[in-house]
Amino acid sequence: MNGRSLSTIAATVVAAVIVTSALASCGGQSGGSAVSGARVRLTGTTLSGASFDLASYRGRPVVINFFAQWCPACNEEAPDLAAFARAHPEVAFVGVDVNDKVAGGRAFVRKYGISFAVVSDPKGAIASSYGVVGIPTTFFVDRNGVERALTVGASTREGFEEKLKKVS
Repeated sequence: MNGRSLSTIAATVVAAVIVTSALASCGGQSGGSAVSGARVRLTGTTLSGASFDLASYRGRPVVINFFAQWCPACNEEAPDLAAFARAHPEVAFVGVDVNDKVAGGRAFVRKYGISFAVVSDPKGAIASSYGVVGIPTTFFVDRNGVERALTVGASTREGFEEKLKKVS
């Protein structure tokens, strides 16, 4: 392999990393994990400082939405997500505020009237453990704690309703 070929390969790898990083920062759809069918776990501290454990929702369908206050696509879908949550009291909802300051997450929750628990993920560790590659990302989990559907990128109330059918 000559020097020019190595330069081309290196440039391609750098470009791929830049594009992936940009997509992951907000709203990108560079991929995402396939629906795993595995039991999901989530523990942490909410924006209000309380301890949170997803296991407490066992027996109910759960919608987990990863978002950030600074993300335009997250702000776009937030009114529909909040309305969807209000329309489905039989479903447990949890938000995960990714790579954000607590104050930013709290402002987002107030702005959109989000009434469900929101876990703070300031360094993106929870999002990373879920394989989140872009925000917003929403997971739909059945009554047994098994992931059954996934949406990467902003959704609408109709889109949320369609995915909920897969776990109800």
